[in-house]
Amino acid sequence: MTTEQPPEPTTPSSGAIVAMVVSIAGAFLALLDTTIVNVSLHDTQASFGGLDRVQWVLTAYLLALAATMPVTAWLADRFGPKRVFLAAVGLFLVGSAACAASPTLISLIAARGVAGAAAGVLTPISTVLLTRGVPREQLAKVQMLNGSVMLIGPLLGPSVGGLLVQAWGWPAVYAINIPICLAILIVTARRVAPDDLAADRPRRRLDVLGLLLGATGTVSAVMAIHGFADGGSWSSRVVWLPAGIAVAGLGLFVLRQLRTPSPLLDLRLFRHGVYATAALNIFFLGFVLYGPMVIIPLYFQAARGETAVVTGLLLSTSGIGVVVAGFLCRKLLRRLGGGRTMLIGISLTLLATLPLIRLTADTSYLLLCASLAVRGVGTGLTVVPAMTRAYESIPARSIADASPQLNLLQRLGGTAAAALVTVVLQRQAVQQHGLVPAAFAHACVWLLATSAVTMLPAVGLLVAERRETRRNVAG
Repeated sequence: MTTEQPPEPTTPSSGAIVAMVVSIAGAFLALLDTTIVNVSLHDTQASFGGLDRVQWVLTAYLLALAATMPVTAWLADRFGPKRVFLAAVGLFLVGSAACAASPTLISLIAARGVAGAAAGVLTPISTVLLTRGVPREQLAKVQMLNGSVMLIGPLLGPSVGGLLVQAWGWPAVYAINIPICLAILIVTARRVAPDDLAADRPRRRLDVLGLLLGATGTVSAVMAIHGFADGGSWSSRVVWLPAGIAVAGLGLFVLRQLRTPSPLLDLRLFRHGVYATAALNIFFLGFVLYGPMVIIPLYFQAARGETAVVTGLLLSTSGIGVVVAGFLCRKLLRRLGGGRTMLIGISLTLLATLPLIRLTADTSYLLLCASLAVRGVGTGLTVVPAMTRAYESIPARSIADASPQLNLLQRLGGTAAAALVTVVLQRQAVQQHGLVPAAFAHACVWLLATSAVTMLPAVGLLVAERRETRRNVAG
């Protein structure tokens, strides 16, 4: 006589729920920090002078983030997701406190580098901790919740940053991280289950050469993009030199990872059709997500004379659309799949961008808010399905490798998008004799074009999903 085994749990345990909350909070904090600081640069310049030097507050953060992100998978394998998460949050706290207390611009830039290095690990390790202990059938639901929160973070940055700067000055945008990090550290240490690290399990060796090649390639790519955004042409040394180093470094990094028995990142994941096309989508969707974050806030402030706080509140209407997309996304993914859902999202994004190509000095705020809300829905229905399908298509043990890859692709795509839009705006400002509405309208034409290009990788994901379905049926 056989006894029936109890069914496997289909809902996360209480410990897993706590891990989900703190991991989403940690990743949210790192993403919010990328935009909350932007509105403080004017006050920072007033304290230290030199806008060209103050911009390094942003650049140092991004360079350090790009350098440390590839090592996340090895850290998780060597020390466990919980320990790495705690260390990253702790280092982010130290960097933020040092920023708030910085007496000079040099010390502020150095402290931002420390915070950026922590954020480079914090963002992907949060995904690893998030999915630990979550049943496979619940993975899509958890990822959709995580993706929706991550989309709202950058949108809240300008309004939160504006309120903080207005009340307490530029150090407040860094000091606000201190109590949040302390709360995350306390809850994680007390309530999240310890890492299960068997003493006899095989451990991945640190690929030092791969780390150096990967860091050199990604940092050089970011520097080339920033050189282009600062007005350099493709023939200028500030662009072609780091671009050449980036191509060489990343090329050698890929060869190294495919040949070494202990790769820093498992690039063989790209052999899976759904994962590869989803990752390509994530890179290109940086143009959909980050391009408007340059154009729209500047339009409200430079062309319409609004304060940072009012601008942030107007931008928050996009968050309403993201929340709506969160409710729709799960049903659409289940019924239509990732590719079709993304095509719907991109179509909504294109539709909502049309009013922006005719911006004037008196364009209705009601129309703009409605456009931003619909764009929020469209963005949620593009970014979240791409991330969800990427993680669903691979084994759970590979998430530690996939998370830094996907996050890095999204950051590089977003950086490239911001650079392109910045160059277009700068050139239009020269032609139009200032940042007038016509300059922003022209930039939105580029935004519309780049959003349309994202249709191509979305179709690729649809094709890859159909192939996967046919293989599953045949098998």
